[in-house]
Formats: sequence, C-alpha cells, structure tokens
Amino acid sequence: MGLALPASVSFERLQAPFESASDALARFDERLRSSPVAEAFVLRAHFHDACAALWCAGEFVQLEDLVLHDAGTDVRTPTHELVRAHAVLLTRRRIADREPGWALTIEGLAGLRGVSRPQGILLEATAAGSGALEDEDAVEDELETVWRSSSGEFDEIDELLARTSRLAERIAPVQRKRDDSGLVYDEDWDEEGRLAEWRERLGDMTNLPPLMTAGAALDAWEEIEPLQHSPWLGSLLVADLLRRRGKTLHHLSALQAGFRHAKYRRSRQSDLESRMIAFARAVELMAKADSKELDRLTLARELLLRKCKDRRTNSRLPRFVDLCLESPVVTVPFVAKELRMSQQAATTMIDELSSNLRELTGRRRYRAWAVI
Repeated sequence: MGLALPASVSFERLQAPFESASDALARFDERLRSSPVAEAFVLRAHFHDACAALWCAGEFVQLEDLVLHDAGTDVRTPTHELVRAHAVLLTRRRIADREPGWALTIEGLAGLRGVSRPQGILLEATAAGSGALEDEDAVEDELETVWRSSSGEFDEIDELLARTSRLAERIAPVQRKRDDSGLVYDEDWDEEGRLAEWRERLGDMTNLPPLMTAGAALDAWEEIEPLQHSPWLGSLLVADLLRRRGKTLHHLSALQAGFRHAKYRRSRQSDLESRMIAFARAVELMAKADSKELDRLTLARELLLRKCKDRRTNSRLPRFVDLCLESPVVTVPFVAKELRMSQQAATTMIDELSSNLRELTGRRRYRAWAVI
C-alpha cells in the first residue's frame, strides 16, 4: 500500500467509509442483476451522468434537452454545453458496450480520445501480423486462380478489389489533426506523457481494494490533468475500473451524479485523506439514490403494464411503456419517431397513460412527459 497512498493517510480512518460505500455499491449491483427494469435504469443513468458531468464542470444542461438532442428532435439550436454533454453520453455508451477494462487499455484510451495507437505499438502489431497477412494473400491467390479457371468474366474487377483490400489493411490510421496555434490547445501540454504517468500510478494501486483504488485513481487524474478538453473522461475510466475489478458487474457507475448530490465539494486545498473519504461518501450516496430510483422504476412499470392488459397482440402500447421507462423524458415527436407512427397516434397513447405520466412543461404546445 505504500506505493499507492502516502504514509500521512490513515488506513484506519479510510476503512469504515470505504467498507460502507463498497457494501452499498455491491448490494445495488446485485439488485440490478435480477431487476426487470435493469436495462431502463442503465439507459437513464447515461443521461443523468452526462448532465452531472457538465454540472460538476460549472455548466448546466437540461436533461430533456439532452434526450431530445440524442433523438435528433431538438426544439432549439443546440448549445456548446449540450454538444459536450452529448459527447459524454456517447462515450459512456461506448464504454458500457465494451468488455470491462477496455477503456483502460492503450487502444481503448486512444479510441476514446479520437487518435490512433502509438506508432511503436502499431509497428509491433504490423510486424506480428505480417505472416498472417502473407498466408491470407496466398489463400486469396489460390481462390482467385480456381475462380478464374471456372469463369473469366470478372477477373479484372476481382483483381482490382483484391489489391485494394490488401492495401487498405496495411494503411496505418491517421492521427487526428488539431489546432497547433496555441489558441485552443496548449503547446506545452504533453497529453501522452501525462497519460503515461497516470497509468503508472494506476499500476501501483493493484494492492488496494477496488473502491479505494478507484478513489485514488480519480484523485490522481484530477491532480495530473492528462487531457485538456476532456477532464470528464477520468470518472468514466474509474467507473470502468470498478467493472474490471469486479465491483460493478452489471452497470457502469454514474460517479458524476454522486458527486453532484454530495454535500462535500472536492478541492485541492483539502488533504488526500479528506478527499478519499469524500469520494467514499459520494459513492455511498450514489448507490442509495440509485436503489431508490430502481424501486421507483419498478413500481412505475407495474402500474403502466396494468394499462396494457386485454390489448391486442400487435399493440404498440407495451413498447411505449418500455420507451417511457428507458427515456427520462418523452415528447410526441420523439415517441412518433421511435415507434414509427403518426404524431396523432403517439398523442393518443400518451393520453391513455396520462394518469401515470407527469407533464413537465405546463404548456399546451411542445409538451414533455416523464414517469411519475
């Protein structure tokens, strides 16, 4: 433990809050495993965490605006903050769809940052796969010979396609271009070096418990600040770290949502021990709030499904119920687009479930509803 935390940090003081937070997080994850609304909760958590990430950065994005922007049914021109929140949303989905720990690999980090892999690793991979490419070329040549002997009508086209595919496989990915004038990116900001330093610190934390490792990794991320324009990526990497360590097997934790509702505000003026305790309490608060949200969605699902009884087998009302649970906010154009129906039919279905839906805007036009 000496490599991960300094000697000034009292492990005895950290033990109680981290054990409590770890138990709360494990209980919620186990509940989510067998919950009928687990998928709906996960989809909603992506939206809530994306909005919370912008809130923690000092910017405000309304949840309904993010939902409509993601569905392509904006009611106004998207703001810069909304576009950033949508980038967080897409990144969360990408990490959640991959295997646990993918975001922490070199290839995963490069993909999330929008750049190619380091050149050294690319050359090693190319050298390792050159033999396999030669074998594949030999098999392709043999197949082409057999096909040419049986039919010579498309020989020129086949040869052109084969040469093009072989060349495309050998082309290295191009580095993303960015502004080097110093107006957008700091020329002295060494992202590769800072990421390497953070990964090195992460490797020194393997002897800590999973949640304590996550807290120390997030604190190191905020101290090093590897990325200039994507500081929110650190919490997503830490959430993926919890999945890789087996603490959250069935969801990607919405850590930013926990920080948003926590009373303590993280500050560099506080000592490391106070910041670690604050992280544990934020995680515990997040797990308890998520458990209450799971109860609310379960009850809402039971009430909504009662309205679906004695319906014809091809009715779209059950799918509309799932849509109401999966999306924090629904509108008439959004429902019509997702269920591929007319806006009049979508309005009729919303009216049928109006007793279990809450109208959010209080207007007669451009209205939005949410599950009670």
